[in-house]
Amino acid sequence: MNEDELEELTERHEREEIWNQVRAAFESRDRPSEPLVYEIHPLAEDVQCVLSGKTWEDVTAHDLQQIRLDLHFLRPEAFWYYFLAIAWHALVGEEPVDDPAGWTVVVLTPRESQDVQLLDRFVASLSREERSAVSRFIRWHSDEESYLPNRENLLEFWSR
Repeated sequence: MNEDELEELTERHEREEIWNQVRAAFESRDRPSEPLVYEIHPLAEDVQCVLSGKTWEDVTAHDLQQIRLDLHFLRPEAFWYYFLAIAWHALVGEEPVDDPAGWTVVVLTPRESQDVQLLDRFVASLSREERSAVSRFIRWHSDEESYLPNRENLLEFWSR
């Protein structure tokens, strides 16, 4: 085994470990009730249509591609339920998806002081295990990205 193959194997193992932690932390969550989104807005309606009636396991790479820029419309309980689908596709899924970890990190990054308060409310329902799994997912993504806007705010928030 050459150095590149060893590095790839090590990275795959790390991704599987993170996935196992995320799944263990979130798998007991029940599918949220409808509506899944906060408000009536054409983009929110698209998110609702794509995810309505689906378990996290039913969410395809194509589904995520359709809603990737609109995850912020999800109510917290829906976001955290479908976080399993996002993490699966980001970490171990075999279908190519354009940066699901990146879209998620955008939603979970405080940019200003008032964002911290809003994000605190958004993550209030997370258990210690769930928050730890999300934090590890975020650190993994941060390590993978050479440029990540507001990296310091993101890492500080999720290390609390």
